[in-house]
Amino acid sequence: MRRTCYIHPMRASKTFVQAALSAQGHAPNKNLGQNFCVDGEKLTAFVGALPLDGQTVLEIGPGLGGLTELLLTAGARVYAVEKDPRLYAFLKEDLQHPNLTLILGDCLKTDYRFLPGDFIAVGNLPYCITADAVNMLLSLAPKGMLLMLQQEAAERFFAEPGQKIYGPTAMVTGLYYTPSRLGTLPPEAYYPAPTVTSALVRLVRRADAPTEAPKELLKFAAACLRMRRKTLYNNLTNVPGLTDMLAQMGLSPSVRGEALTGEQLLELYRRIHS
Repeated sequence: MRRTCYIHPMRASKTFVQAALSAQGHAPNKNLGQNFCVDGEKLTAFVGALPLDGQTVLEIGPGLGGLTELLLTAGARVYAVEKDPRLYAFLKEDLQHPNLTLILGDCLKTDYRFLPGDFIAVGNLPYCITADAVNMLLSLAPKGMLLMLQQEAAERFFAEPGQKIYGPTAMVTGLYYTPSRLGTLPPEAYYPAPTVTSALVRLVRRADAPTEAPKELLKFAAACLRMRRKTLYNNLTNVPGLTDMLAQMGLSPSVRGEALTGEQLLELYRRIHS
């Protein structure tokens, strides 16, 4: 039987966050992008966007445990990576649960080989590392993701060829996942309040996802877009026979990388590596 989340989780509230920080004598670390979500209702709906009962979840940046508490209540087995030793020590003492494993470390440098292949990634991503964190998670290829991130960064998942924000994130995400917008969070949904609006995004792995490692396609997409104003040919000067490959795909030799769809990127990658 599915377990139900708390309707109003105690931790995801301004009262709890302020009290917890005060009791520890801590202030939010701006350098680590610490903005704690205090909208319990939105967090509850967010966690309910994927079935989590019995699932292994990787949580990036648990902070004071507002989201972590909901994940545990939903029945997930949670591995939470926290960089701040102060918050790690607080959670170690204050949020003990048999299904929670806390990891002290940088999420971008952690060895995730302990995770099963069908895990789910969840996180309130710090604005200062959003792009790197997204690429890291895409490279790990979880079966699903629930992400809270700056709205501008979230729109990169949905960008189309030719748009200014179109890049490796959109090209590769669309090959492996079906992304959905789950809503937005205003600055006042956080403590302390940031200066930007945040967005909630769900990514569900496609049944027809490529067998290639997402990490390799991300690298290839970055190479294709290394200099956006240059042609694909100029960005991939070390690829022999590129002009013929493009012709076989029905593409002009002067095509730019930003014009490629995800499917065309994959086809070109396969032609080059065949």
